[in-house]
Amino acid sequence: MLGDATPFSYAGDGRGVLLLHGFTGTPFEMRHLGRRLHERGMSVECPLLPGHGGSASELSRTTYHDWYGGAERAFFELSRRCDRVAVAGLSMGGLLALHLCRYWRGEIAAVAALSTPLWLPPTAARAARLAERLPLVPAAIPGVPKLAGSDCRDKAMRRANPSTPSFPVAGILELLKLMRVVRGELPQIDTPALIVHARKDHTAPFACSEPLARELGSSVVKHRPLERSYHLVTIDVERDRVAAEVAAFFEEHLGSSQPAASSSHTA
Repeated sequence: MLGDATPFSYAGDGRGVLLLHGFTGTPFEMRHLGRRLHERGMSVECPLLPGHGGSASELSRTTYHDWYGGAERAFFELSRRCDRVAVAGLSMGGLLALHLCRYWRGEIAAVAALSTPLWLPPTAARAARLAERLPLVPAAIPGVPKLAGSDCRDKAMRRANPSTPSFPVAGILELLKLMRVVRGELPQIDTPALIVHARKDHTAPFACSEPLARELGSSVVKHRPLERSYHLVTIDVERDRVAAEVAAFFEEHLGSSQPAASSSHTA
């Protein structure tokens, strides 16, 4: 049975956390983390990003500007309800979270970049470079099937994950653009950052986490490698550890429990 792909919002105190899912993913990837943060009293918001939750064709009609726009709108809504806000993103969501920090300096208390790619594995990178040089490729090959399913070691979670079953080529090219933009912005991002990445990640190479930690302009950067998980660390075999790490980091930077949020939102 597939998991719940719908957006969710948990009303808590004045400490807000925005959660952003990955490319071809849905809020299902972030729900376990969201529940754990809410158990600590925080208000949590997780949107379904534009183009996601449907077919590869639908996703291919959006750009990274659309994805960022969806993230930014959710950030504005959460900021309206909360005194302080932190952001956590998985994979593409990590890139969007960092991009938010670049444009809203001083407005975000902390960021967690989970399995965040700065480049693709060699085979995928070669295919992407070919597609960039040959503009007709995205139209001729609209989607690349996920033959092995989601990059998740936990078999039950992999079966339940309601992600788009293929990677749209046009979307991959947009993702590459976002990677390049964020890589250039890293020195300007001074938000306290937690970086979590699995050594066995088959989608976003673990090596991406090293320049990410090194090049960020923040004076507070924590780098946490995982030994057992694959790419989808928020739902994989070490998901409880990931949730605990993110919760502790956000509590450190959001401060103690704040007055209750002014509006009541539920999942």
